[in-house]
Amino acid sequence: MNPICLRMLLAAAICLNIGPHCFADEEATQEGDWLHKRDPDSGDVIATMRLKLHPQAEPQPALKHRLIPDLFDRKDGNAAIYYLKAMGFLEQSAAQQALYEYSRKAREQAQQEGKEVADFPPYSWLDMPVKDLPIEEVKQYLVYSSFQPAFLAEAALQKRFSLDRHIRDVENPVAYLLPEIQRMRELARKQSLRCRLAIAEGRPDDALRILGQQFALANHLGQDEFIVSTLVGAAISGIAADDAFQFVQLEDAPNLYWAIAALPDPLIDMQEAYAFERQFLYEQMKLLREVDETPRSVEYWREFMDRLIPQLKLLAIEGIYLPGLSRDVEAEITALDRAAATAFIAASYPNAKRYLIETCKMDPVQVEAYPTAQVVLLAAVKFHRLATDEYFKWTNVPFWQALENSEFRQLDSWLGEELKRIGWASAPVSWLMTAFNAARNAQYRVQQSLALLQTVEAIRMYAAENDGRLPVTLNELSVPAPIDPFTGQPIAYEFNRYNAVLNASRLPGIRYRLILEIAPQ
Repeated sequence: MNPICLRMLLAAAICLNIGPHCFADEEATQEGDWLHKRDPDSGDVIATMRLKLHPQAEPQPALKHRLIPDLFDRKDGNAAIYYLKAMGFLEQSAAQQALYEYSRKAREQAQQEGKEVADFPPYSWLDMPVKDLPIEEVKQYLVYSSFQPAFLAEAALQKRFSLDRHIRDVENPVAYLLPEIQRMRELARKQSLRCRLAIAEGRPDDALRILGQQFALANHLGQDEFIVSTLVGAAISGIAADDAFQFVQLEDAPNLYWAIAALPDPLIDMQEAYAFERQFLYEQMKLLREVDETPRSVEYWREFMDRLIPQLKLLAIEGIYLPGLSRDVEAEITALDRAAATAFIAASYPNAKRYLIETCKMDPVQVEAYPTAQVVLLAAVKFHRLATDEYFKWTNVPFWQALENSEFRQLDSWLGEELKRIGWASAPVSWLMTAFNAARNAQYRVQQSLALLQTVEAIRMYAAENDGRLPVTLNELSVPAPIDPFTGQPIAYEFNRYNAVLNASRLPGIRYRLILEIAPQ
């Protein structure tokens, strides 16, 4: 699957991922560690997890525990090499075959019983309570991938992550395949199972080491060029965070407040992916770099369109369609020739000319003098630059500040209006924004989950300092209350005498909620 199609699927998965509440009569569903129930008023799903906590003071020294090694201790090597080794890209064919057979049997059993594959091992082990894990069976399953831990431990020590794609030299990046990125999800699931097994067996040091390796993998994926990779990194961070919520309930689990504070901020730095995404149009259709305000002849643009048409056909093959065409878009573009392109450009000309004159404030005489194709293509590249800057500029301020700004909140509606007003010349922007919005939300969702986890650790620290009591407000904490990236404020906290509730701010379609109790001492 190519990165464009894959990133759209991931975007949908992230945007539609829903979680729990305790409202209404609708039946609640257990999904992994979270109880999901829909709020009938807002339509959101509230994801609730109950945590039974043991007071735990700050470690001595405070940074005794690290999730990702200190920068001084990290090696100037390439983590990707070790991840590929852990995936068995070099050898381990027998182990891969054994794992495949295990999964195949689960799929067959699910089909025979008319159930979901997730209802059967090994998949069901990731969703069941840690205390219910069939320990011996899980151990036997993990033997098949026993070569992985050493490679993953070494990967976590490396500073860099690079797959040496040289993507700028690729003729058709939209068709670039990313099998290794998808396989990293499987790595993370195996690691999650190892972590949960360590928790079930009361091995906090082993569980903590695996958690750190998971966060390191998520962090490394943030160095990749593709938004798909950062979305996978966000998913892996979510897996690690869920396991961490189980870890902190161990009686002898060390306090991780400062370990979380020491993580890279943000954990998944999307600047590399954002930079490539902003230029993706020109990397895919390199010809568009020739489009500028320099007057050129009609013949030049005829020859230009002859070169551009094959690139448009490649987009059709990969499933990237132009708005405004009939439903049989692929057939329409596949049949595209110079005559059809000329007619298409002519139909787009009036709106494109109006955009250049009215919005771009170009000299009407100059615009009128341009050949029709130059007007349409120039409008396309100018609008692409304007719209991408309007979106990407907000990645340079804290997200909660962007959310408070009326201009930012109206961006999507503004874009929708411009797409209608400008027509085909705005098409390249519409390809971009779905992936951008998904990536942005995923990045801050990761930060929110870490803020929830760190707040829990601050509360465990408070309980250790105050005879096992929960704080009445977060103002009582002896350490700073972590900030929800969607609000710029601490996580909403409610004290209810016997328990307390942390309510994270709303994400698209979901809100996360933790119910905290102090375990009997």
